[in-house]
Amino acid sequence: MKNILIIICLFCSGILFAQNNNNLAHKLQEQTEGEGTITIYDEEGIEELIDIQVEVNERIGGVEGWRIQLYSGSGPVGKRNGLKVKSKFLNSFPHNEVDLSFTSPFWRVRVGNYRHKHEALPLLTEVRELFPNCYIVKDGNVKMSKF
Repeated sequence: MKNILIIICLFCSGILFAQNNNNLAHKLQEQTEGEGTITIYDEEGIEELIDIQVEVNERIGGVEGWRIQLYSGSGPVGKRNGLKVKSKFLNSFPHNEVDLSFTSPFWRVRVGNYRHKHEALPLLTEVRELFPNCYIVKDGNVKMSKF
């Protein structure tokens, strides 16, 4: 039962988004000097299930997570304004990803890729100085970086 609980926690925590040559269990058990050790005892077949979940997440191109919405508008003016907002953001925050997307009838500018809402708060605080009306939104296509 304890093994299943550990696996459920791993699925829920959002760390199963990328696959290295090593599987997840081996990656978590790697030892780094000055850090603690994680030991995973799992039943036969669990690692295969984890690998399958990782593949599924890679195939769909993202997971449900959180982003910061800077702008939303419609029509040709919405697209023009969206491009201006994107450019303004990149000038001030060049090391962040920004996404201009169209879902009829709205053009949206969103930044960040966060698995949990609270992770977006530091960037939100910074961005609010330039975009006072920005806010955190749930997004079904968040791309998580490989760990």
